[in-house]
Formats: sequence, structure tokens, C-alpha cells
Amino acid sequence: MALLMFLLLWMFSDLCQSLESPGLERRGIVLEQDVMGVLGEEVYLRCLYTGNETVMFSTWNRVNSETNSVMMSGFKYANKAFSKESFSIPESQTNLTVKVGITSVTMEGRYDCAFTLEENIIKESLFLTVNVRPEIRTRVEEDVVNGTLYQTVHCSAINAKPMALIRWEIRGVPPDPDVFYIYTTNSTHPNRTGSVVSVLRLPVLLNNESRVSCVVQHPALLRPTVSDVELQTYVPPSISMKMEVKQKNGQDILQVLCSATGGRPQPNIIWILPDSAPAQLPQNPEVESESITSSHWFPPDLCEGENITCVIGYPLRPAVQTKTITLPTYYITSLQLKGGRSETSSDKTSDLVRLADGDGEVVIRMEVIGNVPSYTINCTREDGPMPKEVNVVDSDILIKGPVGFNISGQYRCQASYHRHSAVLQLQIEVNPRVEIPVTFPPNISAQLWKEGANTYVECLASDAAPAANVSWDLPQDLNVEIQSDVSSCNGTHTVRSVLTLPACFFQETTVECVVEHLDLLQQERRPVHLPICVPVNVTLQSMVVWVNGMAYTQVNCSADSVPPDSTVFWNTENCRMGINMSEPSEVLIQSGTLQGDGGGVWSSARLPVHSYAGCTVVCVLEHHRPERNSVQLPSGGPPSVGMKVGPLRDSGLWAAVCEYQGFGLVPNITWIISDHNTAATTIVPVTLQPVFQGISVLVNTSYKFELSQHEGRNITCLIRDHYGMEERRTVNIPKYFISSIVVLNDTSLLRGNSGHVYRVALQEAIPQQIISFRVMGNTPAFSIRCFRADGSAAHTGSTALVFVEPVSEWDAGLYTCHASWYHHKATVLVQVEVTSRETQKMTFFLICFSSATAISLFLLVTRCVCVWREQALRQRESLAGLVQTPCSPDISMATLPSGRGSEYAELLRYSIVLDQKSTV
Repeated sequence: MALLMFLLLWMFSDLCQSLESPGLERRGIVLEQDVMGVLGEEVYLRCLYTGNETVMFSTWNRVNSETNSVMMSGFKYANKAFSKESFSIPESQTNLTVKVGITSVTMEGRYDCAFTLEENIIKESLFLTVNVRPEIRTRVEEDVVNGTLYQTVHCSAINAKPMALIRWEIRGVPPDPDVFYIYTTNSTHPNRTGSVVSVLRLPVLLNNESRVSCVVQHPALLRPTVSDVELQTYVPPSISMKMEVKQKNGQDILQVLCSATGGRPQPNIIWILPDSAPAQLPQNPEVESESITSSHWFPPDLCEGENITCVIGYPLRPAVQTKTITLPTYYITSLQLKGGRSETSSDKTSDLVRLADGDGEVVIRMEVIGNVPSYTINCTREDGPMPKEVNVVDSDILIKGPVGFNISGQYRCQASYHRHSAVLQLQIEVNPRVEIPVTFPPNISAQLWKEGANTYVECLASDAAPAANVSWDLPQDLNVEIQSDVSSCNGTHTVRSVLTLPACFFQETTVECVVEHLDLLQQERRPVHLPICVPVNVTLQSMVVWVNGMAYTQVNCSADSVPPDSTVFWNTENCRMGINMSEPSEVLIQSGTLQGDGGGVWSSARLPVHSYAGCTVVCVLEHHRPERNSVQLPSGGPPSVGMKVGPLRDSGLWAAVCEYQGFGLVPNITWIISDHNTAATTIVPVTLQPVFQGISVLVNTSYKFELSQHEGRNITCLIRDHYGMEERRTVNIPKYFISSIVVLNDTSLLRGNSGHVYRVALQEAIPQQIISFRVMGNTPAFSIRCFRADGSAAHTGSTALVFVEPVSEWDAGLYTCHASWYHHKATVLVQVEVTSRETQKMTFFLICFSSATAISLFLLVTRCVCVWREQALRQRESLAGLVQTPCSPDISMATLPSGRGSEYAELLRYSIVLDQKSTV
């Protein structure tokens, strides 16, 4: 009963698992019933036969109707695979998983997975759904309705299957319905796809959002597609107003401009005018890309002091912006004469102008005091008609010459601007001409020029009557020479005065020519600015040159734009010697002139580094004033000498290397080899290849030799400079030796024909066994090489004979090992024996057996000796009992039988001796 309950529970659990699985497994077929594919992509149709029967052939069939289906892919008889259209070849006859390329919406439908078994056909169906991704488009339009700018955003999801879903978001939330209006339209196409268009419309005036997002959702999209669209936002404009006075039809008219700049959208402009403003037809504003401007015209005299207001507004926004400007109020205070040639009449009611009979053309200038933008002046003669010689031009009274007495009279001039006016009462009086001496004011001129090493300034007062007085206003402490002369021609006089000055000055200097004359109301001054000396650029450049093993610092000094006769001097500072104190053979000075438009001079000084190191060299140019420049020469330090001796890499030679680094001089280097035992000395000359780096020189020389040639000797590097100073570095080459080679393994010593042989035992079949050596000697290094008896080389490490491979009988034999370092050598003989585990076991057994046998024999012999000694002891005890009597020896001996006493005496002595030994 319990077994039956367990079977029922297992069948129920298996049934639940089959119902819960996403695929379908019935009659031995596992497949997915619903598959979704996207047009233009690939999808997998999975079908698996899990039964135990043999599959004859298997196919995927597209079901067109209940009675019609088309085989798309599978396996026919003889396991021959086939596929059609965009179906791939299945994995196997039992695994009909295929990859299908979705090329058309018509591929949607039911597909059968069929397996033909030996006795029947089984199949299962799945439904393939084909989705089409939408094509998403956005566009923005603008239009104006009743003066309000609107933006319309179109978001389209075209040719989708199924129909896409569109929503609008602003910063993740739906748009405000009070500002944004949304409507959507759908359409279906014959190819079973559809399109949806969503329209978002908004007035720009009410929008404060710069971006809106169109979110498209569709089953064929992994995630919603978000398309951001930029929107125009409301931006308040900047308002400005200004006034301009212009001419229109020959009359002044006031234009007021109101501009709104930078606003979005463009606003409307409304004017608030005063009641006195004349009615005008509305004018179209001037609209540009970033601004809108409206204008209004006003007669200046009608709206003086009135306020004009410009209102900026929008149809849908209650808030407005205003700006107000006040029109000007004009006035004319007075009309008066200008120029200072008038007087006050005797009755003090008018201005008096006196003229002389016969004067040439006379201009009487008038001036209007006020703020009117323009005015007109009319003049009339009160005591008669206006003379034809008198005319009013603009604000001047022009009297044509020659002036006659008919010009005399009372004149009234009025300046007016609309309703504003002012009156000038003018009396002109013409008097007879009084002859006065003829005078002519001078023509004054001043000029400057350079000639040679001087500058000349000329002041000329020409064609004057009488002669003018010419003088100079000069700065203090100015070294100057003045030459003056006067010439006359046709009653006029010319005064000429010339200053002779240096060619230039080192600061701004001005001289003034002062001219005085009767016809001049005041002194006439003509300032002349004297030339400033161009700063002389004294350039110093230094460089290091090597000549015949000696370093020189060549200092080049040049000065541009100076006369060729300028002199260059050399000097030193912070130095133990001057340049002029140097030896001629070591110091070289050259000079010359520069070629070019400006000219100049140059000088070159070549100084030895060892004498002037660290000194400051000064170049002095003697010009208008001394100019100088200096440079500090590089300084060196004490030379450094280094020497080392050692073996050369990859060579059998040794080398002694001597390095010298100094400053200013290339030394001579010599090798000296000396032997302190024999006092012999060898001198080796050296050819140097110096390397120059500025004032420093690096010399690196080497001497190569064999170790056996100079072992135990001293090698000296002798350095001698140009002045006889010497520097020595000596290195002793030690006396090396290799006395012997010691084997560090457990060995036994054998004697052979070639000397001592060390016997070493190795274990058979074990790799990486070594025979270690110790080389006795004082060499810093050595190499060990080992050879077998047949002359072949054995593998060695640094100080060991190494058997890398497992040891065999072939490795046994005599090995000759050499330790060598250059010409030093030592040799050791090693007899290698190979023992196996079996041999060791047998040897151990034989040793144990032999030891046991020896111990047994020893115990046996010991036992026998002990038994023998016990028997002998008993015999002695019995004999002692026989000879021990209370009688004296004499009596005993007397009682012995005759002829046998001596034998018994010897026996007695022997018994006593034995007894004594036994006792001991």
C-alpha cells in the first residue's frame, strides 16, 4: 500500500512540472508554443524529440491552411538535410532547432514540428508572431494665429506592427494640459502595419520649458525610445527709447524710436501719446532677427515737455513692460555778437561795431544762446532800407568791401525757432580811415636736422615789418651754441637763429623759439623736441673653444647703431688679473665694425679658462656716455681622477682604466708598471681621445694585458698637466693561486696510477644528484669543468658535478674535474660508482648476516671458554684439597715415597701458583 501511494505521488509531481514548464512536452516533443520575431532580424525555432523510437525523417512545416502546409527545413530519408527561404539547416533529426531570418510580415503564422517514426507520425505546432519596429520621426513647425506664435511638434511612429504607443514627457512627467494641447491619429496599412502620429501644440508665450521628450513604446523595442525636441521659451525683451531731430519737408521734426530687443517671441508695441499730439496713421514696425522697432513723429513746438510712453505686450500675457521718455522743452535766451569786436553804444541799448572807410570784407559773427536744435536769423535796418552790401548768412552778417559810409545805421536782428525768439540791437558806425605805419606779422617756422655729430635747430621769422625779435627758451645746464642773422628784402625783414646741439639727449628735452612782433597780440612760441638717444644695446656672447688641448672662453661684444669710431674696452671684476696684464700668447683681442644699415662696432676677447675661471668680464663702450655689459665666465673645480683594474668581459685579458675629468686643460697620461721585488719599471705611453663638454674635458684611457704578465705588480696612472702638475693613481694586482679541489660528498680515498682518486657512490635511477667541490685558493672566481674517461664533457654547475638525468650504470666511471681561472688550475679525480636499491638491500643483508654470525661465534666461543674455565677451577679445588694437611711441609715431603718427592714438589708449586692466579 505504501509503494502504491509513492508511485501516485511521483506521477502527480511529474505532471505539475510538465504543466509549469514554458515549453511543451507531449508525446516526446519539447518546443515553445509562442515565438516572437522582429522584421529584419533572426529568431530561433526550437523543437526536440525526446522519445526512444527511431526517427525516420523530421521537418518544419509552415501551415497555410488546415489541408495545406509547406516543408521549410528538416531531414529526409538517409538523413539528408534541406532548407528553404530563410530557414537554416536543423541541428539533427531529433533536434530541429533552426535559425529563421524574418524577411516579411507574411512569415507570421503557425508552424508544425513533425517527426516520422517507424510506426506513426507525431507533430506539435507553434505560432510565430512577426513584429515590425517603428520608424520614429520628429519635426517642429511654427505658425502665428491672431498675433500669437505657436509651436507644433509632430512625433510619428511609422510602419509598426503592432501599433506603437506614444506619450509625451517633460523632465519625466506629462506636460501641463493648461499649456500643451496633445492629439493623436492612427492609420493602418495594407501590409498589416500601422502608423501613429502624436501632435503637441503650445503657445511660445506660455512656455517655460526648453525641451520635450517623445517616448515611443513597442514590443519590438528593448526599451522605450526617447526623442528630445528643443522648444522655444518665452524670453522678455529689453526696451529702449531714443529721440532724434530730423528734417522733413524742410522743417524740423522730432522722431521718437521704441525698440524691443532679444525677446522671444517678438512682442507688440503700443504708444501712449499726449492729447496735444497730432493724429498719425499707424506705421509698420521695423522687424529684424533679434529686435522690433516702432517710431512716432512729433512737431517740436506742439508737445514740448510731454511724456511719451512705449508699451510692450503680448496677447496672451497680462503683464506688460513700459518705458517713458519726456520730450525736450526749448528756449532761446539771447542773441549776441561773437568775437569781441563790439562795444556798447552810448545809450546802452544796442551793441556798437566800428568800421573804417575802405575796409575789405567784414564778417560780424552772432551767437544764439539757447537749446533749440536750429534757428533762423533775419536782420533789418531800422533807419532805412538794408544796403545791398549787407547780407545775413547763417549766423553771420557779411559786409562786402570796400566798406562805405552808407553802411552806418541801426540794425535789428532776430533769431527765431517756431515760437521761440531773441532780438539783437546793432549799431554799425563807419569812420574815416587813419593812416598808420605799414607792419607785417612774421611767418614763423622751426625745423631740426642732424649733421655729423651735431643736431641743428633753426627758428625763422620771415617777411616781417619791422623785424621780429627772435629768442630761445632753453633748459638749464644745456650746452648750446647760438648763431643769429637778419636779412632784408623789399622792406621786409627775416630773422634766422640757429642752435648747435649734441646729436642726441638721454632724456626728453624741449627748446622753444620765442618770437615777438608788433602785429602779434602775444608771444609766439614754437617748441622743438630734441632727439632722444637710442639706447645702445651692448650684446655679450660667450662660447668655449679648445685649441691645442687648452680651453679658451671667447667673449664677443657688439653694439648696434653707434659710430664706427666708438671704442670698446675690456676689463675684469672679481678676478686675480686684468685682461691687459695677460700674456700676449694666451689672450687674443680683435675688433672691427659691423656692416649694415645701422652700423656698429664689435670686439672679441679670447681668454684662457685656467686663468680667468669664475671672473666677470666687462665690455665697456665709449659713446655719448659709457655703456657696459658683463658676463661671468664659468668656473671649474679640482680635477677628479679614478682608476680601476679588472678582467674584461668576454675576453681573456685584463684592463686598467684611468679616468680623468678636469677643466681647461688636456693632460698627458702615462702608464707605469713596476715590480717591487725586482725594482723593474716599464713605461707605456698613451694616445688620448679627449671628450669636451664646455670647459670640462673627460679623458678615459685603458691598458689591456694578460693577468700572467703583470700578476703581483703595481700599475700606476701618471697624469701631468700643461704646467707640470702631477697626479698619480696606483693599483696593485694580487698574486692569485688555486692549490687544490676538495670533494665535499662522502668519499673514500683510492690510489691510482694518476694519484689520489676519490670514490663517490650515487644511487641508481635518481635524478639531480650532485658531487660538490670546494676550490682552495684566493681567486675571486673560477670555473669547474669535468670530463669522463672517454674525454666527453660532463654537466657541471657553479661548484658541482651535476647528474641531471636519472643515474644509471652508464654514469659510473672515472671523472677528471678541473678548476681554472685564467692560467691558474687544479685537478681532482673522482671515481663514480652507481648502486641500486637491490644491491644496497643485499649489502645490508650480508652485513647484518655477517654481524649476526660474528656475534653468534663470539658468544659460542665465550661460552666454551667459560665452561672450560669452570672445569679447570673444579680440578684445582680438588687438587688443593689433596695437598692441604696440618703437617708442615718438611714432614709432608718426608713422608713422600722415595724417588717421587720432586714431582710432588713441582705439583705443589704449580697448584699454589694456580691458586694464587685464581684468587687474583
